[in-house]
Amino acid sequence: MTTTAPERTATEPRVRRPGRRVPGSVPVFLLGCAVGAVASAYTVRTGTNLDYGDAMAHLTIARRILDGQTPGLQQLGTVWLPLPHLLLMPLVQDMFLFRTGIAACILGTLCLGISAAALHRIMVRLGLGRTARVVGLGVLLANPSLLYAYTTALTEPVLIAAILACIAGLSGWAFSGRRLSGGELAVFAGIPAACAVLTRYEGWALVVSGAIYVGFVVVRRGDGLRRALVLAGAFASAPLAAIGWWLSYNAAWYGNPVEFLTGPYSAAAFTEVFVEQGQLTTKGNLGLSFKVFGWAAVESIGLLPLIAAGIGLVLMTWRWGIDNRALTIWLAGTSSAFLLFSLTTGQHIMVNDVSLPSGAYNNRYVLSAAPWAALLCAYLAHELSRRKALAGAGVVLATVAALTAQNLWWAGDPGERMTVIEEAHLGQRNFTDVKKMARWLHDHYDGGNLLIDESADKLAVAPVIAIDFDDVYNRAAGDAFGDALADPEDHVRWVVMHRTQVTTYATKAALDLVTTALADDPSFLAGYELVYEIADLGVYRRIGG
Repeated sequence: MTTTAPERTATEPRVRRPGRRVPGSVPVFLLGCAVGAVASAYTVRTGTNLDYGDAMAHLTIARRILDGQTPGLQQLGTVWLPLPHLLLMPLVQDMFLFRTGIAACILGTLCLGISAAALHRIMVRLGLGRTARVVGLGVLLANPSLLYAYTTALTEPVLIAAILACIAGLSGWAFSGRRLSGGELAVFAGIPAACAVLTRYEGWALVVSGAIYVGFVVVRRGDGLRRALVLAGAFASAPLAAIGWWLSYNAAWYGNPVEFLTGPYSAAAFTEVFVEQGQLTTKGNLGLSFKVFGWAAVESIGLLPLIAAGIGLVLMTWRWGIDNRALTIWLAGTSSAFLLFSLTTGQHIMVNDVSLPSGAYNNRYVLSAAPWAALLCAYLAHELSRRKALAGAGVVLATVAALTAQNLWWAGDPGERMTVIEEAHLGQRNFTDVKKMARWLHDHYDGGNLLIDESADKLAVAPVIAIDFDDVYNRAAGDAFGDALADPEDHVRWVVMHRTQVTTYATKAALDLVTTALADDPSFLAGYELVYEIADLGVYRRIGG
């Protein structure tokens, strides 16, 4: 391994950048954790950290890996990539942490600390001044939609932390005072990229953009195309191994390496319902896709930060062009480009006030653009503050005023002005009756097995029911679920189901299989009594104990 300092591009000034140790990383990490802890305390106290149905589903999947009729890695399923569930797995084994959602708050708080520290490290390595770093961190940590997501079991916390850690590793490699080896690149950038790959599919796009970034940097150093391919391969080795594992997992458990793309619980299955209902209107329409994406960004990241980021982007392009510093910031836009591509090709669904039809669905995905906006705002602050000694204080005060104004605007009507919070409110309303049923069952459960199709529409409320998964028969139980459906009296004391089959669902796999099997079965109705009902839901208990 050579220690020769890498050459600079013609437009890069001589800036003294730290090595592997970046001063301030630990304090910024602790700051991020402190902000996350405060946000978590609020959402746990109000119970809003469990408003998203997906948040409850993620907690449930994580617990099933070690607790249930058939524990094991097969419980990861294919609906979502596995890393967030594996990280939650040890925490959710504690029933209190599982039921309250605090398990997700712990993970999210750590992820927020990592995100903040990684953003700080990127800004330092780009040569951005203290004022700029304060502005960048402020844009990230003062975003209420982002903070809310970090208190839930949604995938955004792990994804954003992994993306920022990867870019921090790449910037550390690109701007190091010595030429780092391919092994160091694989460890400090490739492993975080692998974490992103196993969290959400935006991470797969990051592998491509990151490898291109490595190639550009190496060629600019004059090391040649062959060396560029070697180092790009070193960076991509860990994420490609992660992709290979995911394909192998799908093949081993489902007989199809792309089950996650084509199976009954895949994104394609979700979009099929929207296509049939004529609601996938962004497909093939780049203009509408951009409009929907842009509106989600305005309501989730904020109009004022986005205006500043836009000015920063124009100014950065004018001053830095496409040198290595600019490319580092462009890397943070990978997830935005991927999401826009997915909307236009019909691989992703997003619904908000400007979509056709309107509503609130999946806007939280745009939160992955928040780090990009933070870096661009930081760059703008750097340019504004670097010429005059007193300008830094003015830039910070202007940032505080802008972020305060933005948050006061949001606070005036968060359920209408912030689509991420609007989605949470919608989830809270949609799950009101289901959670009432789940709380009643939790309070009155006195032993005996439970039959419930948690994969059915809005029945993913295991954290609210909060009983040991060993006592639950559901689809995750495999053949045992089928046995319980065929002979409930011999297997379960309690049954939860829709009393009439659901007619609105996200996928056709969301039909309640318990309802299909038992709702009109005379022998079941003779052996079980309806002990609680609300809306179309019923809790049945076996007669005679």
